[in-house]
Amino acid sequence: MDSLIVELPGRCVAAAVGGDTVWCAAGGRLLGFTENGTRRFDVPLLDGVNHIGAGRGLLVASLGPGTIAWLDPRSGSVLAKQPAGAAPLLVSGGGAVWAVDRSMSMAWRVREDGALDAARLVPGVDRVAADGDRLWWTMAGGALLRDFERTVDLGVTARDHGALAVCAGSVWISVAGGLIRVGTWAAEKGPIVEAPDGPVPFLTCSDGVLVGASERGRLFVLDPSADADARVLDVDTGGNMGALVALGGTAWVFSAVRAEARLIIVRAG
Repeated sequence: MDSLIVELPGRCVAAAVGGDTVWCAAGGRLLGFTENGTRRFDVPLLDGVNHIGAGRGLLVASLGPGTIAWLDPRSGSVLAKQPAGAAPLLVSGGGAVWAVDRSMSMAWRVREDGALDAARLVPGVDRVAADGDRLWWTMAGGALLRDFERTVDLGVTARDHGALAVCAGSVWISVAGGLIRVGTWAAEKGPIVEAPDGPVPFLTCSDGVLVGASERGRLFVLDPSADADARVLDVDTGGNMGALVALGGTAWVFSAVRAEARLIIVRAG
C-alpha cells in the first residue's frame, strides 16, 4: 500500500480535524488541508500554541499558561480568549471540542461564540476522548473508564492500557495484544478484540474504521462492521510518529522528527 507525503514548513506540533478540514500547526503556520492533501489554508500562527481543537465552524488553540483562543482560519487572528485551568489540552470528537486540565481534573465544553460551558469534574483524568456532549476518560493510577455518569472496570492496571478513541458507537481502549470495547449507549464492556500491537499511544476513527499505531509507526485498522480482529496495513508510515488524525477514509500520520505528514487510505469511498 502506498502513502502520499505532504511536506510541511516544520514539524507538526498539534493537529486536529474539524468538519471537512485537517488542521496542523507547523513551522509557525496554521495549515488547513482537504482529505486528499490539498492545502486550503496557510496563515501565520500566534506564538505559544501547544494544542488545537476543531469542529464544524470552530477552531481553537490552547496557549500557555491556561488560555483558550478562538482563531479565524482565514487570517489566523484571535477572535476571543478565555482562561481555562492551568494547562488545558484540547480534544475533538463528535463535532465537539473540550478543554481538559489534568492537573485540576476539570473540563470545559468549548462553544463557537467564544464561550466555555461551566467546568465539569473529571476525577483522575488521564487519557481522554470527546464524543459530542460526553467525555470518556481513563483514570491515572486506576483500571477504570468513566464518563460523567458511569464507571466501567476495565480489568487492567493503568500502566497496561494506552490510547482510547470513540468509533462506531463504542469506546476503544488499547491494551496488550488487543482492544477493549465499551458500548457508548449502555457502557457495557465486551470481550477483547485482538490487535497486533498494544498498548499503543495512538488511536483515531476514520469514517467508522478504527485506526491505531505504535510510536514507531506500525499501523493497524479495525472495521467493526466487517472485521473480527484488527489487521496490519502494509504501508510505510515514515517511522516515529508525533500525531495521528483522520478525515473521511484517510488517516494522516504526522512525523515526530520530520516536517511531513503521510496520507494513508484506510477505507475506500
